[in-house]
Amino acid sequence: MRQEVGHVRSEGEYFQQLDAELVEKMRRRADREEHQRRMAEACQIKDPSILDSLERLGYSPTTVSLLCVVPLVQVAWADGWVTHAERHHVLAIARLHGVEENTVASHQLEAWLEWPPSEEFFQGSWRAIRAALDSLPQDERKTRQDALIGDCKDVASATWHLGKIGAAERKVLEEIQKQLEPHQHLAASAGVQR
Repeated sequence: MRQEVGHVRSEGEYFQQLDAELVEKMRRRADREEHQRRMAEACQIKDPSILDSLERLGYSPTTVSLLCVVPLVQVAWADGWVTHAERHHVLAIARLHGVEENTVASHQLEAWLEWPPSEEFFQGSWRAIRAALDSLPQDERKTRQDALIGDCKDVASATWHLGKIGAAERKVLEEIQKQLEPHQHLAASAGVQR
């Protein structure tokens, strides 16, 4: 009889443990959904695969607002280092986009200007940038694309006299312009769907 009581007690503990694991799983799922909701709200992207990709790249709801300055960082690193003038331009443009000093986003941006992000980071960020731009009405998208190219050119010419742009920066600017072309969106989408 004693053995049966012990068995019943173990069975009860077993089901309590299963219940606790289920509750924990549900809590983690709710936390994940809330995190994705905050990410989507912060960057205006609803595609879960893009949000997952951004998270894998290290973005959070507090840093995803930096997507608008990632191309500037890419231009700043074009020749393998970031000059003081390029850094100043990137930070000034980021402030205009609402990235306040001494915030998590500001510290992340400064880290990107200190150590170059990977090519994978830039490509993953571009996928999200295109999705965000594609969600806008055509006129607004064109305005934002033109502003982005203008900001990139400002950073590219920051260390050169008379607004000249170096060969490395020019090459990155050409890549950025290609990223913004409509046929690039279709090719990128086709590659994702395969």
